[in-house]
Amino acid sequence: MATKTAKPQALTEKTANISYQSNPFSLSFDKFGLFFEKNLGWAIALIVFPIFYFFLQMLGAALDTSTESAHAAMNTANTGVTPWLAAVVAFLVLFSTLIIAFMIVAGVALNTFITGLFTYVALENDAGRTARFGAALDAVVSRFWRLFLAQLLALAKIFGWTLLLIVPGIVAAFRYALLPYVIMDESAKEKGVKKSHERVKTLVQGRKREVFGVATVAAIIPFVGGINQLVGNAALYRQLQVFNDKKLEKAPVHWLNYFGFMLIGLYVLLIVFIVSIAVVAYISDPSQLR
Repeated sequence: MATKTAKPQALTEKTANISYQSNPFSLSFDKFGLFFEKNLGWAIALIVFPIFYFFLQMLGAALDTSTESAHAAMNTANTGVTPWLAAVVAFLVLFSTLIIAFMIVAGVALNTFITGLFTYVALENDAGRTARFGAALDAVVSRFWRLFLAQLLALAKIFGWTLLLIVPGIVAAFRYALLPYVIMDESAKEKGVKKSHERVKTLVQGRKREVFGVATVAAIIPFVGGINQLVGNAALYRQLQVFNDKKLEKAPVHWLNYFGFMLIGLYVLLIVFIVSIAVVAYISDPSQLR
């Protein structure tokens, strides 16, 4: 006997109060004020963190420069300097390389931990609750390895698709953008990395444009864009989870989710316009560009 496939159900009397919001600006700003009301400390940390990250990047750049200098010095040493000096330079190169490798691994682990913390906070805020640091810490620690390995696998997939074709890599990045929300929302007893990947792919199927829409809002809002993206992704994840699990019919994708494509198109047109002017100027009078 053939089995019937479950179809998305229309809103019943029991679920009539549930509405699907596809407008990325509404998703990003709906509980934005609540974040400052319930989780002010986290909001300040989220604003300050990019500054701290900038200094880390500067430190990494400095280490890269020192490594390049050491390599240059080693090349000079090989042209006729004493073996003792060459050994010292070789040690410095090895030491700098190990430091950089350690910083990369530590950076990935730290990024995973911080992502887990803020994801937990966003989910708590979406539920109208204040996120306590101790509870957030426990939630991340109990899920760290699953979150770390799942994020690592997602990065490998994104990198692989990017090597083949750039556009599929970008699509993959938006496909796994809500992966931390899946892991931090589920029980700490869940261990399957592959299961979390399948879960997020199911949730965002046909809705990656909404993930892109929330990212666009965050990109065009100065200073607090990170909070917008955090709050917007939490709201988007929650409604995708509810509508998927209850098999409810979703609203069509809002046109504002294409706003980012419009901005990219305008940027490309601007570049083409500038290049065209330069070409025309060169053709009309090549001496001006000499």
